[in-house]
Amino acid sequence: MNKTKFICNSIITGCFVLSCSAVHADPASGEAADSGHIVVSAIPGVSKMFLPDIGIAGDFAYERQNLQKNDPRYVSEQPRIRDGQVVFFEPIDPYTNAQFTIDLPENGVANIEEAWVYFNKLPGSTSIRVGRFIPRFGLINAQNTFQLPMVDRPSAIADYLSPDGLTSTGVEFNAYVPNPWDWNVKLNMNAVRGDTLNGASDTTDLTYLATLDYSRDLFSSGSFESGVSVAQGPSPLGQSETLEEPYVQFQYAPTQRKIWTWNTEAMLAERRGLGSEDNKNGVYTFLDYNFALRYHVGLLLDLADQAVAPYGKRLGMGPNATWFLSDNMRLRCQYTHSTALGGEKPEDKVTLQATFSLGNLKQLD
Repeated sequence: MNKTKFICNSIITGCFVLSCSAVHADPASGEAADSGHIVVSAIPGVSKMFLPDIGIAGDFAYERQNLQKNDPRYVSEQPRIRDGQVVFFEPIDPYTNAQFTIDLPENGVANIEEAWVYFNKLPGSTSIRVGRFIPRFGLINAQNTFQLPMVDRPSAIADYLSPDGLTSTGVEFNAYVPNPWDWNVKLNMNAVRGDTLNGASDTTDLTYLATLDYSRDLFSSGSFESGVSVAQGPSPLGQSETLEEPYVQFQYAPTQRKIWTWNTEAMLAERRGLGSEDNKNGVYTFLDYNFALRYHVGLLLDLADQAVAPYGKRLGMGPNATWFLSDNMRLRCQYTHSTALGGEKPEDKVTLQATFSLGNLKQLD
């Protein structure tokens, strides 16, 4: 009996000594005291593991067209990967996000498309983004080409920005605009590189962008958004230009399986160096009908002046049909007809497009 009692007392005493040793552990030993619990230190030399969300996105395309190979508008009819991206996104803390995007074109050099830090909870309900990013400009500039509801960016917009939209390096400021009617009015302003509007890369000037946007619910199951974007900076013609882009979007959803969306954007360009044709303009409208949950049909009408030529206006028409296999995978077929300019022949082409997005960082519309 005494022997058993002695063994029990020894075990209890040993546990007490071990617990005291843990509480008063030497910091240099790799352990620390925290309310009586052992805290395992980080990997030596690494303060925090960087574990960003990773997404991969892009699209495949196959086109058939009526143009000859010697036509400057001709695009290879071989199946190709039009674009690919790898996206790294990380919430650094509740007040800051960061993103790093690598663009992987099929026939080009990999490059950094985005690399920014976003401070989202500044005083006065404001936010700031610093680095290289896709700025807000109109309705669809913030979308990558493979995210668009049509195969290509409309010429009315792409001819003045770029086929891939605007991307630049600088600073972006966002704020809610207080007003006595409590309307949802937001202001976005950017000061970015001077070659953002395809001006000379050696310019010392900056390009300035601003967007004023208003949105609200409409009816019992719809929405309305309208606004105007303005850009001012060096143009491809070597002089200053001003771009104005008013836009409007209506969406009506009588049921979750039937959604109508109508977008319209106009481009008003004041360019110098074209004589009497300094003022250019373009407009597109796109109507999309989402039926049976994952099926869409759409119609694009696209009218635009030639951006860097002194004359000419082109009309494009593009009906399409889209099938979403999942939230991140879709198939699309689009027929596009463009009217002739000068001695050109009209262009007709059929495009089959497959879009993929692995991860939830690049949502498809």
